[in-house]
Amino acid sequence: MEDMRYVAVIFWAVVLGQVAGFIGGALNQQTFNSQQTMIVTVVFAIIFSIIPMLLDNDKKNRA
Repeated sequence: MEDMRYVAVIFWAVVLGQVAGFIGGALNQQTFNSQQTMIVTVVFAIIFSIIPMLLDNDKKNRA
């Protein structure tokens, strides 16, 4: 059940990343590139999913 948390994070990161990419493109008067936005969004979602695991692991090693 813990793995579903990571699936949900990636799903919502993709949805919100696409929205942010669309709005950012509109504000900069550029065309919206869905593929480029998807790549950036997935990379950041993976990074933000890994950071809590690393910090939790570091906390366990100190104790």
